[in-house]
Amino acid sequence: MNFSSEKINKVLDLIYDAAAENDLWADALTAIADLTHSEGGILFGQSFTAQKIYFDFNGRLDEACNRAYQERHMRNPWSAYMESQPVGRLVSSDEAIDVAGLRKSAFYDEVLRPQGITHNGMMALAAKEDFRAAFNMCRSERDGPHDPEQQRLLEWLSPHLCRSVTLGFRIDGYLAMQHAAFDVLERLSDGVIVLDRRLRVSFANSAARRFAAEGVLRLQQAVATYSIAHSQRLAELIRSALHGAPGGTMSLPHNADGRLLTILATSIRSKDLGRLSDAGVKDAAVLLFVIDPAGRRSIPLAQIMDAYGLTQAEARVALAASSGNTIVETAQLLNLSPNTIKTHLRRVFAKTATGRQAELAGLIAAIGSVRIGDADAGS
Repeated sequence: MNFSSEKINKVLDLIYDAAAENDLWADALTAIADLTHSEGGILFGQSFTAQKIYFDFNGRLDEACNRAYQERHMRNPWSAYMESQPVGRLVSSDEAIDVAGLRKSAFYDEVLRPQGITHNGMMALAAKEDFRAAFNMCRSERDGPHDPEQQRLLEWLSPHLCRSVTLGFRIDGYLAMQHAAFDVLERLSDGVIVLDRRLRVSFANSAARRFAAEGVLRLQQAVATYSIAHSQRLAELIRSALHGAPGGTMSLPHNADGRLLTILATSIRSKDLGRLSDAGVKDAAVLLFVIDPAGRRSIPLAQIMDAYGLTQAEARVALAASSGNTIVETAQLLNLSPNTIKTHLRRVFAKTATGRQAELAGLIAAIGSVRIGDADAGS
């Protein structure tokens, strides 16, 4: 190929860098277009069944024409031909339909003609069931189809484009799992705080931030409480965890009503350290949990009903019984007869695969550790 190694290496760097930084695809496509004397290029993922474009990266093509494609012309003479083509094969658009036939299509009138495009080099980069990721390099009628040298370059780039797209899917999936993990932390009713090796706050979830807003904790730089004595005890637990000891627990009265919160300090193991580092929490060393039992007693009934398929009446009984109330106390609390409570409890035990109230309390506590939306607790 009569292309300088410097230009080729630049294109390869852009292709592989784009796997991690999708914004670089526009630069990569533009660089390929320059090498092949093309008007521009585009890389996209779409489903014909869903009639949806999942992503598209545009290298120098007209955005208004791209919108017309997405809104009205996903099915066109070129895309119909490419549905049966294998991944990695470069296809000339003239193989799919001749120029005279192309000009008769609305696709040509609305998408191609306004850009002066008549020819295209097309390649499927990934395919699974109805989803296809594809790469197009578009040429004007004046320049005609890609010449043999330009085709050889696109064919040579084919495996690199395929690998980069596949790698990008894996990276996106990994990042999605990381984001999902942090989304779960945000939904916990328990406070979660990550400290770095200098004992500065690296991360605090929504529950921890709520405790700070209530004046229970202070999260500026280091962690402290509203009480000097409790702050000293917390500092001892944190230092212990920092030096690899198991850490420990302490209780802290809520400054509003005196209810006891539990704070657990623990060191972060190497495996968890790597996960946190990958997710952007650097130099993590100590993990704090702040547990408010009252927060787990105000569980939305819908959350319990969804978890085990309980009726609203059964969920009310399950929530009341799991708080340690006797059958008589539960009956008085819900204004029902003890026999009705027993009937509901038998159904609750059957649906939750528990046999006694202590086991049921453990399940309810586990459900209560996660908040689903902002629903208020049922009454």
